[in-house]
Amino acid sequence: MRRRYVVALIKHETNTFSPIATPLSSFGHGEGPAFGDAARAAFEGTATPMAAYLDLARAQNAEVVTPVAAESWPSNKASRATFEALVRPLEDAVRAGCDAVLLDLHGAMVIEDCDDAEGEIVQRLRRIAPDLPIAVTLDYHTNLSGTLVDHATVITGYRTYPHVDMYEAGMRTGRILAGALDGTVLPVMAWGWRPLIASVMRHAPEDGPSGDILAFARRMEADGTVLAATLLPSFPHADTP
Repeated sequence: MRRRYVVALIKHETNTFSPIATPLSSFGHGEGPAFGDAARAAFEGTATPMAAYLDLARAQNAEVVTPVAAESWPSNKASRATFEALVRPLEDAVRAGCDAVLLDLHGAMVIEDCDDAEGEIVQRLRRIAPDLPIAVTLDYHTNLSGTLVDHATVITGYRTYPHVDMYEAGMRTGRILAGALDGTVLPVMAWGWRPLIASVMRHAPEDGPSGDILAFARRMEADGTVLAATLLPSFPHADTP
């Protein structure tokens, strides 16, 4: 039987200090979100995690469903109605049945009544399919939550700023999930955070503490201590707990 993957992208780096509104039309960078085949066409062959997921699925001869692809430039919070318009097609695709979900998310999305939009997305999918493998690729500027960690199967993130490794990050995430489906790995996650706010102007991976932490992460991966290790320096402009 061919595997059936649900692949989706919902991304917004929310700056709650921004005067710029975020209506539904802003997703798609002014053209609105893409759904179904249009979502696949919009991101196939791009340097994004979603494109990596599509390439991985093709290599496995898997069936792919792309319910939504929606990305907006940084701006203020989106409304609950806008969020529901993006998430409900994803939920419907999962209800229809699949072997895994591969999500290209940001990690700092805030909506008018929820500080942790990504956590809500994955939690809602988990309620629909309690045992479903869910992979998530996150932006370097993620505000990670326990809700997201508790309900995802695999999480990895970008390693560069500016972000030039988005495709590679998606491929890393997808390969770990594929290994879990094949039974060659059993992913478990550990996470933690420190009570500090780091300036986004000092998040370059080669800078001081960031560079040291990333080098340590790469050594752990190289010696087989972990499958993947991700530093997520946060996005303070979301201004969430």
